[in-house]
Amino acid sequence: MKTLLADGPTGLYATEMRQFGRLAGHWRTEITYYPAGSPPRRVDGEWEFGYALEGRAVLDVWQWPGRADLPPEGRAPDQECGLCVRIWDQRLRLWRFTFHGTRGDILHMYAREIGDEIVMERAAPGALVRWTFADIAADTFHWRNERSTDGGRTWRLDQEVHAHRLT
Repeated sequence: MKTLLADGPTGLYATEMRQFGRLAGHWRTEITYYPAGSPPRRVDGEWEFGYALEGRAVLDVWQWPGRADLPPEGRAPDQECGLCVRIWDQRLRLWRFTFHGTRGDILHMYAREIGDEIVMERAAPGALVRWTFADIAADTFHWRNERSTDGGRTWRLDQEVHAHRLT
């Protein structure tokens, strides 16, 4: 597994790698879901980021509840755990992103830095979806999941995360 995990970014695209690489570490998360027609639901979790593939990718593992809060019998079906792989595509000058969730979800997105935010986008059946990392600081960041059903004219917030660095 030496090739899988890396200590830092490759020198080839160091500037681009730092876009997601600045998130490397372990984060405590406060996650809020906004289901249409229902009250918001809040859960706590963890998010871990790190360099991979000889510094040419950034991986993360997203989960709720966090490891310390897991029940003794393990993860229940309504809990989440997923792996994200982000690889910089020099030809397209953007990130290729894939999410694999334990519920069977597989999502492919493209990401790019827009101003101070990192925006990931994809077309879903009947909607556009964007995930945005914003307000990124050394010890905190904000993430949101939004959906548009009118071609991007308006967006509805589906989920947001407030993250606080643990390591």
